[in-house]
Amino acid sequence: MEFILDWHPVIAITVLSLFTVLVSYAGLKIVRKFYTEDVLRQNHEVGGFIFNAFGLIYAVLVAFVVFATWTEYDNSKKNVDQETIELADIFHNSKALPEPYRSQVIPLLRTYTEDVINSEWKQLEEGEPSLKARESFHVLWTFFTSLDRSLIKNEIAYQETLKHLNDAGEKRRMRIFDSSNNIPGIIWVVLLFGSVVTVLYTYFFYAKNITHQFVMTSALTVLNTLILYMILLLDNPFSGYMKIDHKPFDYVLQLLSAGM
Repeated sequence: MEFILDWHPVIAITVLSLFTVLVSYAGLKIVRKFYTEDVLRQNHEVGGFIFNAFGLIYAVLVAFVVFATWTEYDNSKKNVDQETIELADIFHNSKALPEPYRSQVIPLLRTYTEDVINSEWKQLEEGEPSLKARESFHVLWTFFTSLDRSLIKNEIAYQETLKHLNDAGEKRRMRIFDSSNNIPGIIWVVLLFGSVVTVLYTYFFYAKNITHQFVMTSALTVLNTLILYMILLLDNPFSGYMKIDHKPFDYVLQLLSAGM
């Protein structure tokens, strides 16, 4: 299903809705061909109770998954924002370092930020980190942890810088983890199964005008399709149309350029 992420939402929704509606219409016609009105009406009372119970259970499941995926998506965006905030704080605190250390910070921060934008962001779509970005962050970490402490006059600022560096590393790891932390396959199976069954249930109710029943069935089908598509987008925060962009890192680059 991940290839759908690359489609524009209008195209994706249109294609998916048309496909599922056509399939649901074919199913309705098949059931009407093999079952008479009397047979279908016999199931209305019992089928109605079961359909209501099933619909309630499925609605709770869908609500839970939507809430979980939206929360994860929002957290992923916050982690990106927080990582760039930490990088900006490192830049500001580094002004308290003595030379030649102070002038070396901007090139190191710039290299890491550019590697994230130009290399790692694309690989996040596959749920993988960039070795280039990881190496540049390691160089940045090594630089700050190997400074000659005897030359540092503002120890408090240095300790704060180390804290921001550590927090940036933590947010980086969370960003990489979020790129591959998808909904388990079994949950997708249950969601798809529930969606199909809710549509199938409508076939065994009889409306005298088949066009009216088709419209109602189509509305339910399209709604299920939209919900599943939304979950798919939210479950992939770094790929697809709703992917989180690297604008916060662009801001860091602008900050570094202004600070040179």
